[in-house]
Amino acid sequence: MKIQMYRLIKLFLLVIFSFLSFTACHQSGSQNVGVSSTPSECRVVQHKLGEACIPINPKRIVLLEDRFMPDALLSLGIKPIGITFSSYEGKQMHFGLSNEEIAEIEIVGDRDQPSLEKILTLKPDLILSSFEYVKQTYSQLSGIAPTVIVEIDELRISIKDNFRAIAKVLEKEKKAEEVLAQYQKRVEELRERIGDQLQDIEVSFIVHYASYGALYEKPASSAPFFQVLNDVGINIKPIFLKENKWTNFSVEVINKYDADILFILNPDNKPLSYFLQNPFISSLKAAKAQRLYAVDPTIWMPYGPLGMNKLLDELPQYLLEGT
Repeated sequence: MKIQMYRLIKLFLLVIFSFLSFTACHQSGSQNVGVSSTPSECRVVQHKLGEACIPINPKRIVLLEDRFMPDALLSLGIKPIGITFSSYEGKQMHFGLSNEEIAEIEIVGDRDQPSLEKILTLKPDLILSSFEYVKQTYSQLSGIAPTVIVEIDELRISIKDNFRAIAKVLEKEKKAEEVLAQYQKRVEELRERIGDQLQDIEVSFIVHYASYGALYEKPASSAPFFQVLNDVGINIKPIFLKENKWTNFSVEVINKYDADILFILNPDNKPLSYFLQNPFISSLKAAKAQRLYAVDPTIWMPYGPLGMNKLLDELPQYLLEGT
C-alpha cells in the first residue's frame, strides 16, 4: 500500500512539474490543424483540442497513434522515442514496420491505454496522436509535453494525405514530397514491368479471423492494400469499390468476392491448406487456378511510405506468374 501511494505521489509531482514547464506554451485555439511562427524557441500549432507551442526541432517525440504515425516519422528520418501498439490475440501489431525498424523505441503501452508513467520517464519534448486515443487524457498529456492532435481518419483519408499532415506538423513538407516521389518512381517501374499482363485480370481481397470464430470480412474501398493496388493500376473487383466500410459476411456467400486472383488477409497466419479444406473456398475460380493466396497483414496493411514500399516488393511474386 505504501509503495502504491509513493508511486501515485511521484507521478502526481512529475505531472505538476512538467505542466508548469510547458503551461506557457499552451492556449485554447482553432479546431483546424495549422502552424504559425512565434519569436520564442517554439512555434504554435493549432489543432482540434486547442494549440500547443512545440519545439522548433523536437528531438524526443512520443507517438500515441500506432498506425500512420510510426511509419510517417521513420520515413521522414525521425526516430520517435516512444510508440504504442495495437494487438491481436495477445500479439503486438506494428503494421508495415519490421522489428528492426522499431528496435530501441520504447513501447509505452496499448494504443487504447498508454502508460502516462512510462511517457513521463521518457521526458518527451513533443507528443503526437489522433483525437480518438487521447480525448480523455489530453490535459494530462499536455502537462507532460506539448501535445498535438493530427486529425487522422483511418477509414476515409488516404495514406499519402495522412503522411503529409503529419509532416506538416513537423515542418517536413519538402522531405515528405521527396519520399512520396521516390515511392511513385517505384510504382512507375512496377507498372512498366507489369505492362499489359494484367489488363484482363481482376483482384479481390477478403479478411479472415480464425480466432473470432472464423469471421470473414469485406474490406472498405480505402483499405491500405487497395490504395497501393490502385497506384499500380491493378483492376480491383468492382464490388469492393461501392462502399467505404468493412463488412462481415458468411463464408457461404464468398463466391461474391471470387476473382482471377484472391488474397486472404490472414492475421492468424493459417496456411493456405486451412482455407482449402472449406468447399466454399476450394470451389472458387481463384482456388482452382491456384491464384488464391493467404497473406500477412503486417505487410499487406501499410500505413506509410515504408510499408507501401514493402508491399511493392511483395506484389510481383503474386501478380506476375513465373516471377
